Amino acid sequence: MDRRETPDAAPRRFWHNGRAMELGLGLIGIGRPWGVPRGSVPAWEQVEELLEAALEAGILFWDTASSYGSSEERIGRFLRGRPGAAARVRIATKFGDVWEPGMEESYGDHSFGSLMRSLDRSMALLPRIDVLQVHRATEEALRLRDVSRALGEAERRGVREFGASVKTVEAARIAIESGRFGWLQIPFNPLRREMEPVFELARAHGLRLLVNRPFAEGRLLHDEEGRPLEGDAARRRAFAFLRRYAFEGFVLAGTRSPAHLRDNARLWRETAAGAA
Repeated sequence: MDRRETPDAAPRRFWHNGRAMELGLGLIGIGRPWGVPRGSVPAWEQVEELLEAALEAGILFWDTASSYGSSEERIGRFLRGRPGAAARVRIATKFGDVWEPGMEESYGDHSFGSLMRSLDRSMALLPRIDVLQVHRATEEALRLRDVSRALGEAERRGVREFGASVKTVEAARIAIESGRFGWLQIPFNPLRREMEPVFELARAHGLRLLVNRPFAEGRLLHDEEGRPLEGDAARRRAFAFLRRYAFEGFVLAGTRSPAHLRDNARLWRETAAGAA
């Protein structure tokens, strides 16, 4: 399990066409209420259109979790009916967080039994797991023997890539020093910059990053009264901000709207051209 003992522990060329930083898709919104303002879970037909739009736009890294309501089930349903698409998409999920319908918020549970129940569910619902992340990977959780045991069991079941979803720089350091992880997921946007040191840490140690909340859970896209901002300027600024940080990995822009996904893909390409 220790990355330092594996032949490929050095930084590697990335999956898609050698490009270092790409747009991925966060999929909490297709499984449970999420965001600002908090929206309802979309109908299946809208989910199908969203995921088809992602394929068409070349957004092929999809991030979910066992605590994202029906997200995993819907991803699995979509991909099992499209074997060609399933071969193209990379699926990242997480364990260590618990949510059930009717709960206002999820909660962390890193006991071995809870982690294994989440893993069993994910493996049953998804066609495969390309990256398994420890959800709510606090400093304390990353030191737990139960977490280490669960990661080892996941590896025995065929999972090959592991990550930690962290919210503090110290947790990122512990994850890196453990040698277990090839990925870190962090929140980062113009309103939340405390994880900035992690970009250099990841570069120095050859880890890849997943950057979530690029629009601050929708706060960057609404005015003080909660009304949606018109035009593309807010999303363009958010993407341009992230492009200042050269890293290997994905920016996870979550949405329930196929139209917004297409706009995100277009703006991501345009900000790349502007940064060149």
